[in-house]
Amino acid sequence: MDNNKDMITYQQFFFLLIHTQSGVGVLSLPYDMHNSVHSDGWISILLAGVLVQGILFAYLLLFRRFESQNLLEIASLLLGIKLGKMISLFYSLYFLSVGSLILVLYIRIINRWILPYTPTWIIGSLLILAGIYLCVDGLKVLARFYTLVTPLMLVLFLLISYTLKDANIYYILPIGQGGIKNILFGSKDALLSMLGFEAVLITFPLVMGSNKKKFKIMSWANLFITLLYTYLVIVSFIYFSPEELKIIPEPLLYMLKSYTFKAMERTDLLFLSIWIIMVFTSFSTYLFLAAKSCKSLLKKLQHKKLIYYLALPIFGISLIAESNIHFAESMTRYITNASFAFLLFPILLLLVSYLFKKTKKGSVHHDPAE
Repeated sequence: MDNNKDMITYQQFFFLLIHTQSGVGVLSLPYDMHNSVHSDGWISILLAGVLVQGILFAYLLLFRRFESQNLLEIASLLLGIKLGKMISLFYSLYFLSVGSLILVLYIRIINRWILPYTPTWIIGSLLILAGIYLCVDGLKVLARFYTLVTPLMLVLFLLISYTLKDANIYYILPIGQGGIKNILFGSKDALLSMLGFEAVLITFPLVMGSNKKKFKIMSWANLFITLLYTYLVIVSFIYFSPEELKIIPEPLLYMLKSYTFKAMERTDLLFLSIWIIMVFTSFSTYLFLAAKSCKSLLKKLQHKKLIYYLALPIFGISLIAESNIHFAESMTRYITNASFAFLLFPILLLLVSYLFKKTKKGSVHHDPAE
């Protein structure tokens, strides 16, 4: 297990989770959910929150059987060192790919809304350099920074809430018109928008406190993100008509762009300025997770060096994706589909541990009833 200097408090764990989950996807979430389930998309998000809670509970059961071990260490104990290293490689690539995707989507939004004449490599390099600077000192620095910037979420919440004065509640009525089948299938898309909770697979052993307390924090973080996303989608659904939502890829930004104040003409730019910090925190977590996963493969390399080495392919992939729209679309599709395998793999490990009655440090667990 890592040194105590890398341990974080359970309060910091909460902020780590909500910042990892809230990132690029929030801007297009209402548009995506409307395309999937129409005006019942907010129900799918609530269902996705329930699914995430179930997955988190399964993670808890796994960690209770293997105290002080992260997922990659558990995989080595259950499946052997060779397979364990392969799992570590796959998770390293997964975290690397998600970080690259975040960077690609971030560049597109900034290039389209704020800096249309700035070369995309400059926009991307700024986020990369900031991410490196934040990650090199470990998890505790990440968590402290996330705690510091969390109040900015309140500003975003207030800006979005201001638009309710021009909302029309009838746009989401009647409730349930999408049909139960579509709502259930829509929860799959909503689940993908809530990615980030898988950070617990690597960071769980680095959190102080009991398993019960950690799970409570994970649950509160999941509830926070579920309610926040539901609120943002409902506000978008009652502000724009169903026909308008079909053609507006970033409803939250278009919604804010229509409002001006004496001290501020472009409300959408203020929103984006704060949103950049949310993207930065999410990206930094995935860069850290990729380095942490690689560390289990390349034990001799220092954490700082891994951060630098991994930042280069992330930057390279983002430049390729930005210049090739087909590559970017394929990348998005493959990563989102692969996410389900990486989210559910720990549950497979849990079943294996029960099947072979293995528990802490690979020892055999004997049932008292036997």
